[in-house]
Amino acid sequence: MTSDIFMRLPWVYVKFGISVPNNQGISSVRDLVDVARDAEQLGYHSVWVSEHLFHASYVAARLGDRPYHEALVVLTAIATVTERVRLGTSVLVLPWHHPALLAKQIASLDELSGGRVVLGVGVAQTEDEFANLGVPYGNRGAVTDEAIDAMRILWEQDLPAFAGAHFNFSGLRFAPKPRQSRLPILIGGNSPGALRRVREKGDGWHAMSLAVSEVRERIAGAAGKPCSIRLVLEFADTAPARPVTERRTLKGPPAELIEQLRAYASAGVDEIVVDANSPDLAATRACDRRLRDEVMSAL
Repeated sequence: MTSDIFMRLPWVYVKFGISVPNNQGISSVRDLVDVARDAEQLGYHSVWVSEHLFHASYVAARLGDRPYHEALVVLTAIATVTERVRLGTSVLVLPWHHPALLAKQIASLDELSGGRVVLGVGVAQTEDEFANLGVPYGNRGAVTDEAIDAMRILWEQDLPAFAGAHFNFSGLRFAPKPRQSRLPILIGGNSPGALRRVREKGDGWHAMSLAVSEVRERIAGAAGKPCSIRLVLEFADTAPARPVTERRTLKGPPAELIEQLRAYASAGVDEIVVDANSPDLAATRACDRRLRDEVMSAL
């Protein structure tokens, strides 16, 4: 098995992950599992899945009647056929989940995988989806803050006790606990509210489709915590007109991609999750392999 792919600069190592296209209308979950298994064999450090429950707004426009597979089911299947690759969520919409149920699901997955789970959470902006789920949209930030605190207590205390505005529990045993002594919770999103949540609640920041210049502007708001970023990757024969520090996607020939990746690393990003953003599994696999062969090997 190939060792993890890292980009080594004089002062930093940057890890690389891939987005498993559970959000692209792929009919077979087994095919998604194969993509993740291939990524581990190629040496990627992590694989990531996304979450939506209904085909809301932009999801409906992309998928039509094709499926969006459930994130934790896909990661559980991946866990059974991989040994090393980290298993991340990019991201779960935390207000849609009761913290006790999600804490149990994540702890069980962490045990199954041998301690490889990275829990990325966010608040989402699909107001129509919140309405269909019967979940209030306006207080989703406050619910998310409280749910993070509640899950930490569930994972840390044998008889957890929590009294909040939205969740209350006490007097009953909660098990299993995660295999990891502190299972990492990354906060997804690019807003001031997300960065405040990184500082106060999270173990790291999981940014979405930001240019290098935007990462530099915001990263101080993450209070020095680790930063990962998810970016759409598209190889192209010619480079976009914008300078590499102003591009929100990884797009261009390999030489331009190398320059852009180095710029992200110098801005403070320590993990880059590449997303082929395609329902074509052959194209996704080719993109992952080409990134390793033509870009990472040069670094």
